Amino acid sequence: MFSVKKYRFFTQYGQWLDDLHTDKSEFVPITNKPFVRKKDDIKIFAYYLPQFHSIPENDTAYGRGFTEWTNVASCNPLFVGHYQPKIPYDVGFYDLNNINIMRRQTDIAKMYGIYGFCFYYYWFNGKQVLETPLYNFLTSDLDFHFHFCWANENWSKLWDGGNKDIILKQETSNIDAAKFFYDMLPFFQDSRYEKIDNKPLLMIYRPKQFEKQEFKRFVNRINHLAIQNGFGGIFITASNFDNFNQPTEFGLDGITEFPPHGLWDKCRVIQKQFISNRATLQIMDMHDYIYDKKFLYSAPYTVFKACFPCWDNAPRKTYSNGTCFEINDTDFKIWLESIIKWTKHNNPENQQYVYINAWNEWAEGAILEPTTRWGYKKLDIVKQCLESDY
Repeated sequence: MFSVKKYRFFTQYGQWLDDLHTDKSEFVPITNKPFVRKKDDIKIFAYYLPQFHSIPENDTAYGRGFTEWTNVASCNPLFVGHYQPKIPYDVGFYDLNNINIMRRQTDIAKMYGIYGFCFYYYWFNGKQVLETPLYNFLTSDLDFHFHFCWANENWSKLWDGGNKDIILKQETSNIDAAKFFYDMLPFFQDSRYEKIDNKPLLMIYRPKQFEKQEFKRFVNRINHLAIQNGFGGIFITASNFDNFNQPTEFGLDGITEFPPHGLWDKCRVIQKQFISNRATLQIMDMHDYIYDKKFLYSAPYTVFKACFPCWDNAPRKTYSNGTCFEINDTDFKIWLESIIKWTKHNNPENQQYVYINAWNEWAEGAILEPTTRWGYKKLDIVKQCLESDY
């Protein structure tokens, strides 16, 4: 028999399930006053995942037709107040083989002040993967800025870049720097590709995948090739994966933050009653971290700061030690406003960049794209922050 406590929990959970489908009190409609960019406005880049189309590698690993939507749609709320599954609104469950999807996405992004997308670039020892949306964008007339983040880690079924259940292995020894550079050159040469002093902006996710001296040789080689091809070099940053803070030692120009990296030891773990005894999801409270502005710090190198509107990788890792960072709209706004202000005061005029994780990381719950529950609310907060008087 159920105890009174369990009965109350299941009653509340049932009410939450109903609320997910019926409560539209948080829904914010699309703006009728699109953002108007000024010359001195911060440039916000949103990380962008090109995973939403089927490819042979995923067909083999997961079954025919697999995309990120497979994980997203199969997720259930694990506790009262857990917003899952998040259902896309406006563009729906899209297929990125269709350039008109990206056309609509860029239209929406510009309406709310997003300056560009930082596309994840998947390159494994000369093999490009998930590249179709990128080439579709390159050959399109879409008026939108972009640059790449090379996701240089193993691609595994555990979604952790580790060495188990590997789909594609990232070999970093004796990497063909010339092949890497010339595969990206058509993108670098595009006028929409973001550049700093005629240097294409490139983020490398995990420099420590390389041995340090090997990595420095790789960086020197692609910089040399860039100069040979008419650029000033390449402006290269790394993420703060595993608290990486040695960009100068690795021959890099700085750090581009990638939350939730750096957050796990700074946020408070909270307990929830789960609907499933098998769930291993860790719940983290973001409020004190943001209220105390622990994300503001000085460093002896360039830092491009970043935040997220929400983050919950239950669609990928409900039963394999996932994490949900609880963050409300007020905290997101404080976080974004603060890093915009910090950037204006600390970075030079040609490096006024802020990043948001992410435009469409649906299986990690890191999304600016509209949902059926929130509508355009997260984007509206971005627009409010950009329009604030700093």
